[in-house]
Amino acid sequence: MKLDNIVTSRLTKRFGDIVAVDHIDLDVPEGSIFGLLGPNGAGKSTTVRLLCTLLRPTEGEAVVAGHNVVEAPVEVRRVVGVLPEEGNHTLYQRMTAYENLEYFAKLYGIPEEEIPRRIEELLRFMDLWERRDDPAGELSSGNRQRLALCRALLHRPKVLLLDEPTASLDPVAAKRVRELILSLSKKYGMTFFINSHNLAEVQRICDRIAIIDQGEILLAGETDDLRSRLKVEQVFRVRVTNDVAKAASVARSAEFVREVSTEADTIVVKIADPSSNNSRLMRMLLDAGVNIVEFSEEEVTLEDLYLSVIREVKK
Repeated sequence: MKLDNIVTSRLTKRFGDIVAVDHIDLDVPEGSIFGLLGPNGAGKSTTVRLLCTLLRPTEGEAVVAGHNVVEAPVEVRRVVGVLPEEGNHTLYQRMTAYENLEYFAKLYGIPEEEIPRRIEELLRFMDLWERRDDPAGELSSGNRQRLALCRALLHRPKVLLLDEPTASLDPVAAKRVRELILSLSKKYGMTFFINSHNLAEVQRICDRIAIIDQGEILLAGETDDLRSRLKVEQVFRVRVTNDVAKAASVARSAEFVREVSTEADTIVVKIADPSSNNSRLMRMLLDAGVNIVEFSEEEVTLEDLYLSVIREVKK
């Protein structure tokens, strides 16, 4: 049976009159990939700092892998790996990739005879073995982020806390980091706690999410369940080769289409419950003789999701 690897109860952090984290309750099962989603300033980074014992709670408690963050901070540090926001900037730039990991392995207290094997295993897993002698400062931002992940994994933590792991990365590097998180989860069964303001990223890799704003948890649960239950209106772009006005008229006639606009050879539609209604709209357009070239999805914005959350909470 899987246990909860991270549990918080009314966890609170105040800085003077500012409440950064406001009585939050979280349960993160062992081996899951959990996403804490919210805008900048919502309280995500403060939550991670509380969980890794860099900050002490004002109220409430948090337990990580069976250890209370206040009563047993040293034990917590032994079982967690941390990748801070833009963790690639926390490496020693003049030291090689190998030297960075060797240095941190000694700080972690890893047995001397174990260090070379662990470093090689991680660098090979991250496709960085051929770059082991390159100074960290000469690596690309994506490779530096992967090296920072190696550092966080050196002591084989049970829980990995990642603060905006793909921030400032180009799309290719960000995709690679997401793939690595999924691979690590599958290979080692680690519990991942990921902070992000990127909804699309969270939807791709997290099996559970919580939405935080102004220090409060607005909603939490399994990703697929929340997405289907909230029925977020999503925007789609439909490019056609013939009558755009006709395509727009057909779309407007559908009861599940909330908004329609046109841009050159494209209609832009906002659809309620897209998982159920995308195929219905496409069939309506095809039956009307509209030739569809492309049917693409725009990422749901945080604003869209928050509006949906607020509507749900007020029901």
